[in-house]
Amino acid sequence: MLNVKEVTEQLKSEGITDSENTVIRWILEGKIKAKRTKHLNIDYLITPSDLAVFILEKKIEEKSKHFGVDFLQWEKTFHDNQKLKEEIEELKTSIRIEQAKVRSLKRMLQAEYALADSNPLTYNSLLGLDAAADQELIKKEFKKLLKALHPDRGGDERLFKVFYEHYKMTN
Repeated sequence: MLNVKEVTEQLKSEGITDSENTVIRWILEGKIKAKRTKHLNIDYLITPSDLAVFILEKKIEEKSKHFGVDFLQWEKTFHDNQKLKEEIEELKTSIRIEQAKVRSLKRMLQAEYALADSNPLTYNSLLGLDAAADQELIKKEFKKLLKALHPDRGGDERLFKVFYEHYKMTN
């Protein structure tokens, strides 16, 4: 516990005040928490923690006057800005992810449209014939293809079987 004289010395070393009367006025105004004593020589006792709180308040008040800014409001605003910056970064990340999804979907749609725009596969288009080709010409071209694909002539047996099945359907 500190008396008024000791508190005045500490406040003087901090550059806040050098007058015991000012310290007593602050005690009476309730700015510094103090307890009254029964000793005649010592009027008030102040805890070091209460003095530290008062010194901090005075320093903040002094800085606020010096810079023309309410320090506590500035600190709150600073923290709010930090939170907003973090939220903005999260939103930017979400936007980038969503834009990547949109690009992927556009590519998928373009591929789907490209497939949908192609003509349906017919015997005529498969054999490279005109759409107006008659059935006999289609059979003739199938036979040429089957000769080329025949395994005895060095062709692929699987392809031969597939095209032979289609040839039988044309009959």
